[in-house]
Amino acid sequence: MDIDDFLKCNKLNISKDKIQNIKKNKIGILITNLGSPTKPTYWSIYKYLSKFLGDTRVVKLNRFIWLPVLHSYVLPFYVGASLLKYKKIWTNEGSPLSVNTYKQCLALKTRLYEKYNDKITISYGLRYGGQTIDEGLNNLKEKDINKLLVIPLYPQSAECTVASALDGLSDSLKSWNNIPELRFLSGYCFNDMYIYTMTESILNFWKNHGKCNKLIISYHSLPTKSVQNGDMYPFYCIESTQKLVNKLELKKNEYIVAFQSNLEGQEWLKPFLEDVLKQLSSTNKDEIIDIICPSFSSDCLETLEEVEINYKTMFQQHGGGKLRYINCLNYSKMGIDLLMNIIEQNIVGW
Repeated sequence: MDIDDFLKCNKLNISKDKIQNIKKNKIGILITNLGSPTKPTYWSIYKYLSKFLGDTRVVKLNRFIWLPVLHSYVLPFYVGASLLKYKKIWTNEGSPLSVNTYKQCLALKTRLYEKYNDKITISYGLRYGGQTIDEGLNNLKEKDINKLLVIPLYPQSAECTVASALDGLSDSLKSWNNIPELRFLSGYCFNDMYIYTMTESILNFWKNHGKCNKLIISYHSLPTKSVQNGDMYPFYCIESTQKLVNKLELKKNEYIVAFQSNLEGQEWLKPFLEDVLKQLSSTNKDEIIDIICPSFSSDCLETLEEVEINYKTMFQQHGGGKLRYINCLNYSKMGIDLLMNIIEQNIVGW
């Protein structure tokens, strides 16, 4: 029995082109990131924070206790403050993180087409705001992919980022009849190309602006309870930092590891970036301090407002020397080279 006989026997009206697609090798790539509000408005930020802080991977408290607190106290308090921060960094194109992720996808699409034609297609999805993971997957589904590589753009894997991205992916794929062969990347901070690229980014900055007296390597913080419960994120940070500083040939007194973006209400990973900067500003008044944030693949609120604006101002007010911020890789040539390398490593055999 061939396809025509089968369709006729079962009175099925299915396109033969669609059937033939099962024999084709079509790879889909989905890059994901956290997301951000779609507009710098109160209700847009409220919606974004409601999804973000309502995620059980982000806040691991009893839902019956946490959700009423979130909507009656936390959101009314934080949304207004967040709105002021977002307005400081908002661009004509939109939120920096959303714009950077879109342009990363666009640059990768061009590179992939140049090398693989239409064998590989790519889209992106944001976990909480902007183009969703579901929308990104649907873009790939329309191209009849039968293999799927998902790359959450978080170099150091954590439950609140990578595991949450997997939750979003799983929720979206529930509506698919045919699940593609799936590969999911859980962090890439030990990738040699990642260490090389971060090293080159720092060295290029020093080449153009002069070397600093001390380099602060700042990672997004995490509640210590999460680590105690098994999240290995800070150890990815520490181990990848060692690889980075070894590559840079830095001595122990030439760099500091710190953690930023901690919130009140529970214990967070230390040392806090704010405390480190206050100490340096009082004891190293004439020194040049550089900050790089390796856990972010794209510049966002935490890097542009918190570090480059807020902490730079605070550092100067405390009488410090000069504080400089080294941008994320974003959609730079180096950044896209890195992502292409990661993609090509993970599609071997397809």
